[in-house]
Amino acid sequence: MLRRIKNRLLQPLHRKRLILDLCEKLNTIRGKSDVLVIYGAPTKTHYLGIANATRDLYPENVLEIPQSYSNAILSDDEIIKVCQQIKELKFEKVIVSGFAQYFFKFIDELYTSCQIETLYHGTISEFHSIPAQYLIESLILYGQEKKIYRMGFVKQGLEKVFSELYGFDTFYQPLKASTIPPGVKLIETDPTKIHIGVLGNNNFNKNLHNQVIYALMNKNTVVHVLDENVFNFMKLNARIIAHGRNLSRMEFLGILGAMDLNLYMSYSESHGLVAYESEAMGVPCLRLDDVDYYTKISTAINKKQVKE
Repeated sequence: MLRRIKNRLLQPLHRKRLILDLCEKLNTIRGKSDVLVIYGAPTKTHYLGIANATRDLYPENVLEIPQSYSNAILSDDEIIKVCQQIKELKFEKVIVSGFAQYFFKFIDELYTSCQIETLYHGTISEFHSIPAQYLIESLILYGQEKKIYRMGFVKQGLEKVFSELYGFDTFYQPLKASTIPPGVKLIETDPTKIHIGVLGNNNFNKNLHNQVIYALMNKNTVVHVLDENVFNFMKLNARIIAHGRNLSRMEFLGILGAMDLNLYMSYSESHGLVAYESEAMGVPCLRLDDVDYYTKISTAINKKQVKE
């Protein structure tokens, strides 16, 4: 009980300190650049890829916004305070990298004072979910209202979609080659086996089961995965080694770099950080080739029109 009372008393002071820290970081960034990049803090592995990619792309001018998964930690009033500091520092451009719904509050507060760019890390295959649809609908609306000056996309081809369909100013932002930190300790593996890493998460578009099953059909292979529960039904636990889901980056790299081959044959994002990191560590990584749907459909239409 005493601890609860103490925590309640300290909470306002903690939140005040949080805002002060964000404002101090803004001052530091402004001393280096007139461009500010904001992104949501990762929660375990959620947003971790976006966080790592954003820090790699913009190492000097990023501000991590506290969040829990995709949910805002800052209140509307606290967001306004942070935005007021951004306006006072006269940043010329603010880039929102990755996206959660509360970032529209930042845009509402800032778009009249500076140029707003967005950097979307998702893929079209994710548009099946209602939250993703709502997010894209809002992005389109803000683009049409000129609140967003320019839209960037990590997935190549999406920039053409939003340019062609909506007339937005868009750009493709490829990820940088990964920098592997020093001191990565590789896990020990059985040298008599062929070790294959299938280390994506269990979203449907990551295509884990196809990769694991066909990897196992090759003789003398052992497949390394993150979550063993996904594959328990196969009754092949002696050949499927699970390492857990909530690994630090150093732990993850220690597994990735110890493989003979890594697979990232996703239905989308086939040129994601896992593939870049694997190759940076000298381990080949198989990826699916991107399918150019637009060219395939256009070619079929043109052939039909020629016949007619």
